[in-house]
Amino acid sequence: MNINDRLLAVLACPETGQALEIKDQQLATQDSSRHYPIIKEIPWLFRNPLHSMVDWSIKLNHFNQVLNDEIRQLKNEIKRAPKLTRPRLALLLQGKQSFQQTVSELVSPILSAKVASKPVYDALSDRAPHTQNLLSYEANLYRDWVWGDEENKISAQIVLNKIQSEKVNNLLVVGAGSCRLAYDLHQALNPALTVANDINPLLLFATNEIISGRGLNIYEFPAHPKTAESVAVSHQIAGLTDWPENFHLLFSDAAIPAMQPAAFDLLVTPWVIDIQPFELVTFMKCLNHYLPIGGEWVNFGSLVFSQNRDAQCYAIGEIEALAEQAGFKIESLSQDELPYLKSPYNAGYRMENVSSWRAIKVKDMAHSNHLQNLPDWILDIDKAVPATKEIQTFAFSHQMYAELAAKIDGRKSIKQIASRIAQEKSMDKQEAINMVKNFYLKIIQQTI
Repeated sequence: MNINDRLLAVLACPETGQALEIKDQQLATQDSSRHYPIIKEIPWLFRNPLHSMVDWSIKLNHFNQVLNDEIRQLKNEIKRAPKLTRPRLALLLQGKQSFQQTVSELVSPILSAKVASKPVYDALSDRAPHTQNLLSYEANLYRDWVWGDEENKISAQIVLNKIQSEKVNNLLVVGAGSCRLAYDLHQALNPALTVANDINPLLLFATNEIISGRGLNIYEFPAHPKTAESVAVSHQIAGLTDWPENFHLLFSDAAIPAMQPAAFDLLVTPWVIDIQPFELVTFMKCLNHYLPIGGEWVNFGSLVFSQNRDAQCYAIGEIEALAEQAGFKIESLSQDELPYLKSPYNAGYRMENVSSWRAIKVKDMAHSNHLQNLPDWILDIDKAVPATKEIQTFAFSHQMYAELAAKIDGRKSIKQIASRIAQEKSMDKQEAINMVKNFYLKIIQQTI
C-alpha cells in the first residue's frame, strides 16, 4: 500500500478534521467513527465516501450507455457505408470498443471498494459538479503522457518561475488531473512530499497505471482528425521505471479539505479556479486552509469562469482584491500565451492566454466545511422549490416539447401542427413553424 507515515501525517477526516490511520485496509479516524476506502492504493477522502462512489458509478454507467449507442450506430453505418468508407468506420468501431473496455476497467474498482459507511440515503450529498463527467478532461491524459511535451514544458516553467522558496518541503497540487504538471514539479523541486489531488477517477487511475510502471493502452479520438487513420489513435503509454519517492495521488474535494491545516508550504492550482462551482472568494478561503502564514500559493491556467452570474466571472485585474479578502497577498501576477492541446492527430488547436500568480498567505481565514455545489432545496426535500426565472423557463420549454410530441398522430404536417400551436399560444405563425421544425429536427438527429 503506497501510503507512508509522511502522507498520513498530512491527511485528515474531511468531516471532522481528525487525524487518520490505516485500519483493516481503510483509512479511519482514531475513534473509528469515520472510514474512507483506499482504492487501487489511492485514498478516497470525500466527506461522504459511499455517496461519491455511487455518483461516479452512475457516471460510469452513463458512459457505457453512450458508448453502447455509439458502437451500435457504427455497426449499422458500416453495413450501409460505401466500400471506400468502411475501413475508417471499422477503425473507429475498433477504437470505441477498446476504449470502452479500458475506461470501464480503470474506473470499475470504485464499484467494489470496501467502505464502512452509513446507508446511501442521498447520493446527491457528495455529488461531483454537474459539469464533471468521466471524459471531461480526457484529452489532458494524452497531452500529459503522449504528445504534449511543448505545452508541458512551458506550463512547468511558468509555475517554476513563480516559486520563490529555495526549498519546498510539502507540495500540494489541487486539480492535478492526469498529473503531468504535478510530476514535473516534483522532479524539479524534489520536495519531501507531493500530493496530487483530483476528483476524477478516470484521470487518477490512469495516472496510477503510468506512474506505477504498468503503463496504459488507450485510444484517442481527435475532434477533427487530420487523416482517416487519425479517427482513432491507439496509444501504448509506457509506464515509468520508478515510482517517484514520496509522490502520492489523492481523491478529495479541494473545497472540503481532507488534509491537516497548514500542512503544505507550497500550493499549486492549475486550471481549476475557474471550473470549480463556488464563488471565487469562497474557494480561495478553502485554499487558505492548506498553507501556514508565509506559505506560497501559485495559480496557473485560464480565467474562463463557469459561473451563471457575470459579476462572478472575474478578470485578472480583479484578482488581487479578491485574494486579499481570502487572506492572501499577491506578489506577482502575469499572463502568458501557450499552445493548448496541440495534438499531432487533430487538425486544429488554440493558443491559450493563461494567468499565473504567486500569492503569500498573510492571514488565517475561516472557511465553511459544509459547502455544497447543489442548492439546499435539492438536498433538503422539506424546503420549498423556488420559482426562479430559470426553472420557469425550463418548465415552459419542456411543457411545449411534451405538447409537440403529443401532436404527432401520423396525419398532421408540420405546417398544420405549427398553425395549431400558434393559435393556442398566441405566437407568430413563422415563429411557431421554426420552433416545431427545430424540435422535430432534434428528434430526427437522435434517432438516425
